[in-house]
Amino acid sequence: MLSIISSFETRNKRQILSSDIDYYNKYVCTSSADGVIHIFESDKPDMYSAIQLQEHVGPVWQVMFSHPKFGFLASCGSDCKLIVRKTNDDGEWKIVYQYDGHKSSTTSIDWAPYKSGAIIACSSADGTISIHTLNNNEWSVSKIPNAHLNGVNCINWSNQLLNNHLLLVSGGNDNKIKIWEGQLGMWNAMYESDNQLATIKDISWNPTPGLYKHIFASCASNGRVFVWGSDDCCDWVQIEIDPENNQKQKVSFSRFGTVLSVTMNSYAVKLWKQIDKQTWMCMERNITNKKTLDYQDKNVNQDIFAAIA
Repeated sequence: MLSIISSFETRNKRQILSSDIDYYNKYVCTSSADGVIHIFESDKPDMYSAIQLQEHVGPVWQVMFSHPKFGFLASCGSDCKLIVRKTNDDGEWKIVYQYDGHKSSTTSIDWAPYKSGAIIACSSADGTISIHTLNNNEWSVSKIPNAHLNGVNCINWSNQLLNNHLLLVSGGNDNKIKIWEGQLGMWNAMYESDNQLATIKDISWNPTPGLYKHIFASCASNGRVFVWGSDDCCDWVQIEIDPENNQKQKVSFSRFGTVLSVTMNSYAVKLWKQIDKQTWMCMERNITNKKTLDYQDKNVNQDIFAAIA
């Protein structure tokens, strides 16, 4: 059973929307509906030592550290921007790249596997996905137009390459899931799901091969969670997780891919482990305690594995 080992106050004036911890557990980063990003040092997480970043206007939907090989911190928000920062010699987080080419809120970001280089994907409510690549200290961008009708809500990279090509999965307001294959800066939809009858809220790709070579989980606004498995990324098998409960918000695989977490509206997180190709077993039902969250008014749509190294 998981338990809280530490907690601390932040200066956020509104709901916390996202959090992340860097690779070496040195920094804890939070973003908020007040438009402010806070960075804490994990060994002294008090509000007075926090670094505040206020380049966004409006809610900051997500923050994410890159692999330490690159040392970046990225964020996206309702102001339609993607911002990438890096620390200088004085320990200040300075903007090294900013993209404002989306026409609506940037909803989600994800760094590609570090062996592929410094690449970050950014989804938007304008229905497009932008892919940003660093080469020779210069950033270039390619775009997936019309990725999802009425907006893209979530994206996630696969750690597994297919024919030496990157794979990106996305979900949107068109109730569909799509898998994109990158080839020489071009992105082709190699798979498109049938209509899932509800908005796709979150997606998590398993970082390691399991009983299937490729596995990802999806969560929809009707509370249905599916685990998708395939050996070729073309033919997919769907297994529904916990169909009785319709209050699910977020899905996330652990770093080694052995456990799937499902965040509930009831301030609880369930952990699931695969037994065979058709069976998933619930391991835990009460990780998050409502009382510990009420006084902070935290958003329950959190990735618990973002806070576990």
